[in-house]
Amino acid sequence: MTYETPTALRRLNSDHFQGLLGNACIFSQKPTLKAPVMSIGYLTLPYYGSARLGPQPTAEVLDVFDFPTLDSESVKSICGDTQWNESVVFTCDNSVGGIGNLRNSILNCVRYAISAGASLVIPSIVLRNTSDISQIRTGVRTDLSYMFDTQHFLDSIRLSCPPLQIHSSIHDIKDFAHAHDAISLLPESLVDHVPGTGLANPEAWRGQFYTWLEQFSAPEVKGPMIIDLGRSYLQYPIYSDGEGFALAFGSILKFRSDARILAVKTLQGLADTYSLTLDITQDIIPNAFFGAHLRTEKDAVEGWPAPDWVYSRFETQSRIYLEQAPRSNSSIIYVASGDLNEVAKFARDASTPPNNYTVTTKFDLLKGKDLEELQGLHWDQQALVDFLVMLKASDFAGIGHSSFAWNIALKRHIYATQKNHLNGPQMLSDELSQIYGIVRGYPEYAACLWP
Repeated sequence: MTYETPTALRRLNSDHFQGLLGNACIFSQKPTLKAPVMSIGYLTLPYYGSARLGPQPTAEVLDVFDFPTLDSESVKSICGDTQWNESVVFTCDNSVGGIGNLRNSILNCVRYAISAGASLVIPSIVLRNTSDISQIRTGVRTDLSYMFDTQHFLDSIRLSCPPLQIHSSIHDIKDFAHAHDAISLLPESLVDHVPGTGLANPEAWRGQFYTWLEQFSAPEVKGPMIIDLGRSYLQYPIYSDGEGFALAFGSILKFRSDARILAVKTLQGLADTYSLTLDITQDIIPNAFFGAHLRTEKDAVEGWPAPDWVYSRFETQSRIYLEQAPRSNSSIIYVASGDLNEVAKFARDASTPPNNYTVTTKFDLLKGKDLEELQGLHWDQQALVDFLVMLKASDFAGIGHSSFAWNIALKRHIYATQKNHLNGPQMLSDELSQIYGIVRGYPEYAACLWP
């Protein structure tokens, strides 16, 4: 099977295309001042030639993981139907964990703000303990740019949800000096029971919120009501607003540019090291490398102890990944892991007969100043590089209790022809990815994780 960009894009609506453009555009190596144009779907783009990578001494870095500001009619429609209330402001300062956790939590904050018709302070991120990666609730906060492109977020809200006012900080809130003391709220706590597939009636949440808010009404307070949202993770049913909204909404967040460039250089390193010719503008690069997410780091082992969780065990992951590896038609396995000792163990298994695979990581493929730049990033920031590289893998594998793996597989599924991906034999199974575990064992990922 081949994966030609025009064919894939013809399957997408315009909202969806906006979020995936970075995987589909053709970029130049030496752009001229004025280029001919090409059309993909509804959008006309400058055409500068292909970004086909092969062994070469130098090459201009092309950010194929970049994509435009989201301009979504589906999101505009929901925002346009919302009654907005400038006296209610949400903050989103409690997002913790890795990429999948942070991304989904922040997107849920924005979705709840739209539901309430509230304004929103730019979300912040809780830093992981650098000395103990299993400690994620440190209370130490940093700004959104730690993981994401803040300007892209602001511009996408401006275009796709113009009525949603974004504040740079709580001090930017109108009449903040007279505001009510901040009130904490875990959004899902307003509902008696949340099924595994998320809120049963998300359209009722707005009314439940304002009923709850009445208890804090104080006539003497003339300023806004500030609501400090708790961490919301896998509780909002993303398809409740329709597929167009669900597939577009996640693209209000884009990874920071340095991580994107390092991901491109990682792919270039793969091409150089193994004498491959890779067209990295392809959504899925066929016959190039197998992507395996080895989730056996300290935080995973402590969160899902191996004696109780069979898929947490290194031995299990190593075995099932090597059984799947032939599907990629490549002898190269790119491993995403935050523990290089675990990678070394897997590399031994992969090279032990009858296996004959070469294992590599971003730390192997980046050189010189690029490697130094990678090493200068924090643990979760480094994982952004793996996330992007895995999106283009010939085949991909992960385990069912990892939001990182689920997020990648769900994004890749957009290009799959096999659509009954939740019916087995694994938690998610299509021709591009496998997420291992008991079928429908974690329904919240497919139902509540924004792709």
